[in-house]
Parts: sequence; structure tokens; C-alpha cells
Amino acid sequence: MSSDPNTGIVTTRRGFVKEITAGAAGIALAGILSAAFMPSKESLAATANPVDPMAPEGSKYRKCFLNELVPEEREIGFGATKMFVTFADGDIIDGCNYFSAMWMGENSTKTLGHGPHTHPVPEVLVAIGSDPEHPEELGAEFELLMGTEMEKHIVNKSTLIYIPENTVHCPFTIKKVTRPFLFMQAHYGPKLAETARRDLVPEEMRNKYIFIDSDGSLKK
Repeated sequence: MSSDPNTGIVTTRRGFVKEITAGAAGIALAGILSAAFMPSKESLAATANPVDPMAPEGSKYRKCFLNELVPEEREIGFGATKMFVTFADGDIIDGCNYFSAMWMGENSTKTLGHGPHTHPVPEVLVAIGSDPEHPEELGAEFELLMGTEMEKHIVNKSTLIYIPENTVHCPFTIKKVTRPFLFMQAHYGPKLAETARRDLVPEEMRNKYIFIDSDGSLKK
């Protein structure tokens, strides 16, 4: 398409779209065009003839949905604890990597910190604030030390932290919480594999931290 310099009529495709969407009538027309070319979600669902995942015969994908698993299937290992909002690993969902999410409130400032350790696989930590008007604000502050150098990092914004494999990290200590925040932990492996580094903490301070030793072979 092109534009006629004498009439000012826009004949480009972009101009055509701009013209028809200008004003209330154009908006209405744009909505009609959109409806005409977009499939109906309701009609798709009806056509798909969905299977009830909780029916006796089960379904092909039920075990991909944690909320559709019965307690005996999801309350396994760390999944049996009440500290997590949601948790899954390779024992709970076949093929799934270790993943957890929990709410951190003011009480978390009174708990023991997580002592320094390593994982044989990378790990991602995500902290998300709970204020929808200011999602970038964490509403809390925590300290995370990295490397054998014990390099200190203070986090008070919503963030993601990538930890390469075999990299020492922690102590992890929550300093203050003015508004609960969501904390997520994801391993690049199906089970928690962790080696505690107690040697990086003075002996008289070791009782202030939680240390975990796991080779990732823990079964159901």
C-alpha cells in the first residue's frame, strides 16, 4: 500500500490499521476483527473433550500437576514438611528437578541461618516482593555470602541469584522483614545434593547455622 499526496488517503497496511482503530467505531471494528481471527477458548475446551484427571482410569498428564497428586504422592521427603508453599523433586514428579517455594515472614529473622555449602549442580534462588503496586521492593533484607572468600551481598529488592555448580554460598541470614516475601529455590538436578562447609565457620559459631549433607541418593 502507499499514500496519495493529493488526497492524504493512507494506503499502507500500517496506515490502514491505524485508520480503522481510530475512535470508538474503529475500536469496535478492531474488536470484531480480533474476535473473527482469534479462536474461542471455550469452544476449544469443549472440542478437546477433556479427561477428568481424578477419574479412576486417571489421565496421561495428571502427574505433571502437583495439585492433582494425592497426599501419598506429593508428601514425600521435603514435600512432607509444612514449611513450603509448594515443593517437588524427581521422587514426586518423574523427571522434575528439585524446586521449592516458601513465604518468608518476620519469624524467619528468628530462625537459624543456612550454613555455607556447595551443590554439584547449578542453583537459582529467587526472592519476590508481595506488594503488587511496587513488585520491585522486597519488603525485607537478607544477607548472602558467596565463595570461600565469604563475599557479603545484601539483598533488599526482588531479585534472582544464579549460583554456579560447586560454588560455596551462604551463610544465608534474613536480617529484617517488613512484609512477607516469596522465596524460591531451584536445583538443576532431581534431588537435593549438598555438601556442608562447616570448616568455613568458626567452631564456636557453628550452632548458629543449619548444615545439610546429602549426596542426592535419598529415596522415597
